Amino acid sequence: MGGKSTLLRQVCLAVILAQVGADVPAKSFDLSPVDRIFVRMGAKDNIMAGQSTFLTELSETATVLSSATRNSLVALDELGRGTSTSDGQAIAESVLEYLVQEVQCRGMFSTHYHLLAVDYHKDPKVSLCHMACQVGDGVGGVDEVTFLYRLTPGACPKSYGVNVARLAGLPTSVLQKAAAKSREFEAAYGNRRRCLQKQRI
Repeated sequence: MGGKSTLLRQVCLAVILAQVGADVPAKSFDLSPVDRIFVRMGAKDNIMAGQSTFLTELSETATVLSSATRNSLVALDELGRGTSTSDGQAIAESVLEYLVQEVQCRGMFSTHYHLLAVDYHKDPKVSLCHMACQVGDGVGGVDEVTFLYRLTPGACPKSYGVNVARLAGLPTSVLQKAAAKSREFEAAYGNRRRCLQKQRI
């Protein structure tokens, strides 16, 4: 809802436009040519070949990791969401580390795994950004979020999935329960994050 996937597509399209000599819709644009663009985005399966959504996602990611070069542009959107949170986060973190340390290509990696930002907040090779939003008090403890569709420096402080559930029309009682559970999870997650930050300092 914040516009991450759209931003990734826009950047890839702008690179293609620039490399074929077309006008790029930007005030200014600096570009080193890329040899290939790799995009892993969206949820799709290949059931006829016996591949689940998650297996298809990882098969495409494997192609990226084996084929991308230092001169490639890679866009990975929400990698690892097709399995448990721990496995999904572990896969996302390992893939990101491989791209940064081994391939060393230019890329965009969108994720809701906030813990990944802890590893890279001081890494000069990585720029942490998030899509801006305004948060106001909603009804019954459910935040009312206005998405601003603007890329902003720094890691995102939290996700706003309960607000999207509100926009989708889930019943108020379900939203309130979800908001309470979300606060519980974030408190536990925050304690874990602080412990990890202390260990890495």
